[in-house]
Amino acid sequence: MGVALGLTNLVLRRLVRKGYVKMTRVNSRRVAYLLTPEGLAEKGRIARAYIENTLRLYTDTREHIHRSLDRLSAEWEEAGPNGGEKRIVFFGAGEVAEIGYVGLQGTDLRLVGVVDDVVKGPFFGMPVVRSDRLADGHLDGEPFGRLVVMSIRNADAIRQRLSAIGYPQERTFWL
Repeated sequence: MGVALGLTNLVLRRLVRKGYVKMTRVNSRRVAYLLTPEGLAEKGRIARAYIENTLRLYTDTREHIHRSLDRLSAEWEEAGPNGGEKRIVFFGAGEVAEIGYVGLQGTDLRLVGVVDDVVKGPFFGMPVVRSDRLADGHLDGEPFGRLVVMSIRNADAIRQRLSAIGYPQERTFWL
């Protein structure tokens, strides 16, 4: 697990001292650690806090993405060859993109492609393609208006990748 034995022993002794774990000697060379009722209650509290934090993070992320997509739609200016249709491509097919896909349902933006250099397989039934298939305003010959970066982290690495393939920053929308 990548944790030093000394640190493991320190943590176990602290858990015993707090009353969360009971140490029982099995024989002269073995010790068993048992979760106490207090330890079980603490484990439940930690699990509940983790779930609450995860739900809060999901809700905050969903609201941030929704506001960003609303802003993109409101600022959209070009009529383009598609009769004003607001065609976008996601850059990234991870968890943030999944939340974004759900958020798209309440907008006038239309997802026409997904680009990701790591994720393989379909994204909500849509093929995921590599970034080298992006051209200025086209993905495999399919026109679109904006490349929407579906990542809250890794902005520098994504900028470098887009720069390396010559994709224009002015056609890129960051969450």
